[in-house]
Amino acid sequence: MSTSILQASAFTLQQRLTAGEITSVHLVKEFLNQIEKHNTNGMRLNAVISILDRDLALETAKRLDEERKYSRVRSGLHGIPIIIKDCIVTGPDLGMSTTVGSHVFGAMQGKQNAPLVNQLIENGVIILGKGNLTESCGLKSNDTPIGWSAYMGQTLSAHKMPHLSEKDQPTCGGSTSGPATSIAAGFCSIGIGTETAGSTVYPASCCGLYGMKLTPGSVSTKGVFKLSESFDSIGVLGTTPYDLALLTDAIVREAKPKPVSERLSSLTARSWSDLGVGVVTNTWGVAHAIEKWCRPEVKIIYESVPHVLESKGAKVIFPLNIPGGDILKVDEDNLGTVAYHEFPREIEEFLTNFDRTTSINSLDDIIKWNEQNADISLPDPYKTQTELIKSRDNKMTEQRHNKVLSELRRIAINELEKSMADGLDIVLAPSDSTMVSYAACAGWPIATVPLGRLDSNGQPFGLFAIAREGSDDLLLNFMALFEKAFPAPKRASCPFD
Repeated sequence: MSTSILQASAFTLQQRLTAGEITSVHLVKEFLNQIEKHNTNGMRLNAVISILDRDLALETAKRLDEERKYSRVRSGLHGIPIIIKDCIVTGPDLGMSTTVGSHVFGAMQGKQNAPLVNQLIENGVIILGKGNLTESCGLKSNDTPIGWSAYMGQTLSAHKMPHLSEKDQPTCGGSTSGPATSIAAGFCSIGIGTETAGSTVYPASCCGLYGMKLTPGSVSTKGVFKLSESFDSIGVLGTTPYDLALLTDAIVREAKPKPVSERLSSLTARSWSDLGVGVVTNTWGVAHAIEKWCRPEVKIIYESVPHVLESKGAKVIFPLNIPGGDILKVDEDNLGTVAYHEFPREIEEFLTNFDRTTSINSLDDIIKWNEQNADISLPDPYKTQTELIKSRDNKMTEQRHNKVLSELRRIAINELEKSMADGLDIVLAPSDSTMVSYAACAGWPIATVPLGRLDSNGQPFGLFAIAREGSDDLLLNFMALFEKAFPAPKRASCPFD
């Protein structure tokens, strides 16, 4: 029974809760036991930084079970536990810190929940824990490993294999490492992340999950650590598109909120014959991972995708020609330099979410605090904070920032629209590709679907899928069709042995 619960989707768990086969109290017990078994013990996955107090978790679950008993079901996620990325502020009532993977934030106390957290709670979701991440969402140093934080250490993949050396193990990706690994390891069934350019969809893909960065601006990011106001958005993760639809329904800001039944019906709103899909080559935008995407088992399954979609009735263009992500620049400036210019302001805004028991008020203060507490903040061998310093010392003017941002938007949208002009709705690319940079610069949503696993070490890989601004429901529809058309890759097994 435990394994069937730990590996079930939130959608399936909700069906069983509705049928009275299980209770939320039982779910919480099972997930907490699995976290105890493999987070800092067992496989030592280091996926969860903070865990909701057991008594409080069970009390919350019991209250939600009572509501269900009297037909007061708040949403399609009523009574379902979740792990959220530990860069989303939670208040004193939940008893969990907000570290961003950094000791400087770990010493602070959030004043209150971010609106996103309150939305989840209002929808009956149980905030079971907060997931590890690449420290500072990846903007600490050029030597910070993906999925590593000074506060928690290295998040490991739930797909890791006992017989392989550490260097040959699969990666969990980042920066939303903890929530992604947590789902794959059976610590929860759904997760919330954040993304500038890849930080949700990349780890989702590396963990064999479905994931999506929602259209920027569609979800509140108040109380959320961001690298960039211009590019960042919230991400959702799960084992099935139906989980992503339920999560999206719970957190999006809409002038006229949709009933959950309408959100779920969007998954079947279109058939393949209603969709135009472009597919770039298996080597597009993956210069840093070219060996992986040229492997025979990867190339074969990747190149089968356009043929399968065509056989299902979709309009397909393969190979689709789009300039590589290196076109997304203005002289020497790019997405990165824009984000580095915005980051100091984002830090100052984020710090207002904490009770001021320290003298930390700026990015410069954080850099100095890390230097003064180097034994814990800059431990060997990760002793630098090059990117924090680079952001603090950036010389971009506001006028230059506005010009570059506008031009990046123009280039990205123009190139995508040109490639999609012949009736295309969605573009597919390898899940290591620079399509995430296109999505960030254009302000479009991007998703990932699981495709397969490497023969050598079981590393999951998949596809990125990008669609026009506001087309989140279209991507959910595509993912639901994809799930039916392609066999699900083998799940992680070690956490359940």
